[in-house]
Amino acid sequence: MSTARADDRHAVEILLPNGMSTEEMLLHVYDGGLVMLPPTEASLAMCAFARELTEAAFAPHEPTTAQHHLSVDEFVERAGPLKPRFIHHPRTRELQKKYLEEMGFDPARTYLDVPRMRVATSDGYLTSGIGHAQPPHRDTWWSAPKQQVQFWSPIFEMSRYSCMEFYPYYRAAPVSNTSEHFNIYRWNATGRKNAANYRQGDDKRGIPQPAAEFKSPGAVQIVLPVGGMVMFSADQLHATSKNTTGKTRFSLDFRIVDVEHVRAGIGAAMVDNGSTGTALRDFRRISDESEFPSELVAQNDSGEMDSDAVLVFKPEMA
Repeated sequence: MSTARADDRHAVEILLPNGMSTEEMLLHVYDGGLVMLPPTEASLAMCAFARELTEAAFAPHEPTTAQHHLSVDEFVERAGPLKPRFIHHPRTRELQKKYLEEMGFDPARTYLDVPRMRVATSDGYLTSGIGHAQPPHRDTWWSAPKQQVQFWSPIFEMSRYSCMEFYPYYRAAPVSNTSEHFNIYRWNATGRKNAANYRQGDDKRGIPQPAAEFKSPGAVQIVLPVGGMVMFSADQLHATSKNTTGKTRFSLDFRIVDVEHVRAGIGAAMVDNGSTGTALRDFRRISDESEFPSELVAQNDSGEMDSDAVLVFKPEMA
């Protein structure tokens, strides 16, 4: 018997998963819940490592205030190489796996993507490319599978004026958007590698976004300690909050997919996705780094493939 209420679209479930299994957490996340996870040894180590790389990249300036001492071009010259350095460093991968092990995720059925480092400068300093502040979006608009689950954490201290926000009304309600123009293989070939070329003005890389103003723009803003994580569905509508703190926000995030949920078709609702292709090829099994099962990739793929399509982005392309 369903316990859903007519007014549930105006609310979001926020969970502190004391004693909850990973299976239960995933099911709540698919249904639009936000799972709040406290710092752990591995998450703190991951943030400390990211912070170490960031401080080295911006020395002698303090990273969160470096935007006040560097031109935009100088900032990009430092932040541009920093992001792939963190993303593809073996230590980062090691700490990702350690964290998921601490959380209890099964390494034989959990597949992991590389992490991302996000840079959100303050007061319109850097508005495009590597400093692009994401408008409201779902990651499913970017060809993510409905089983994709995200983890997000700040690297330095943050506040509600430099955070990430979620839109409860659209947890299960469709949003008019431009995702029908997005194909992940085309994005891999052009959009991802060209991020550093965009520094001011509109980011013209074909980023999927809402096509109209929201009728219900109310948002929940998530504020976390360093090493704390929010766990949410790729189908959850979220955005980068407008940063008005005078400091640059640095954060990290990564994604997992449970292969058995893909096999069974369990996942989020996906009420408004028009993107093509699939990001499943980006994921590797935690236990042995094996590729995602090809038959499941084929079942979840869509759209035509261009002759210059890139199925998996490689760091040397950037």
